[in-house]
Amino acid sequence: MFKLDRKLSPDEFITTFFDVNRRDHERPPHPWETLFRAGKCTREQLQGWAKERYYFTRQVPIKEYSILYNCPHPEVRRMWLPKAIEEEGEDLIGKPGKAHPEYWLDVCVGLGMDREAVRRSEPLYGVKFAVDSFATAAFKASWLLGVAVSEGDDTAKAMARDLDTFRKHYAWVPDDALTFYKLHADVDVEHGLIRKEILKKYADTQELQEACINAQLMKNNMRRVMADCIYMAYVVQGQKYDAAA
Repeated sequence: MFKLDRKLSPDEFITTFFDVNRRDHERPPHPWETLFRAGKCTREQLQGWAKERYYFTRQVPIKEYSILYNCPHPEVRRMWLPKAIEEEGEDLIGKPGKAHPEYWLDVCVGLGMDREAVRRSEPLYGVKFAVDSFATAAFKASWLLGVAVSEGDDTAKAMARDLDTFRKHYAWVPDDALTFYKLHADVDVEHGLIRKEILKKYADTQELQEACINAQLMKNNMRRVMADCIYMAYVVQGQKYDAAA
């Protein structure tokens, strides 16, 4: 667990929050990430990965509404509501756009998967355990921790990098199936600015500052556990996505 020796000023906290996260990402890349970025994943491996990722992606709108439900501050709820609506689908307010999990299902279809089969699928047990544990600890219990683990500049950069990887190494995936990546590469920059503003104002004790930093580290570790499960099942064991339990 990350510990501070004192309460930080708002600017010091934001700097530390992102510095700790950046250092955590400097660990050697996971074997799955190395395989993916080198363009060496098979179609079947990508299908398994996409099915598992869907379980995480469909939790994100729940996270956004958990923040709104648990947050007692009207100004924060008003700042966060557009993000929640965007994740749930701006068609709710008469704009173009659908729920973000549906955009992820477009990725799955682009990989040759059946949309409804993915929607009905169950994740690997390890993936479910990691995602559910993260959800309970990181956003269902605290609105502020939900903000801390939300998307920002770092997510936008990762999405842009993944999009480039698909276009370079997996060009057989139709470009119109990759809207999920294009969308997040843009909007997560704006979301990150809102996140910073909220964290600077409301992470106002040493305990809350430490909790926000540790929630972000927990999210990173959740992703690593997911990658462990995916690599073992679909690379080492050679499972197919429709046969995974």
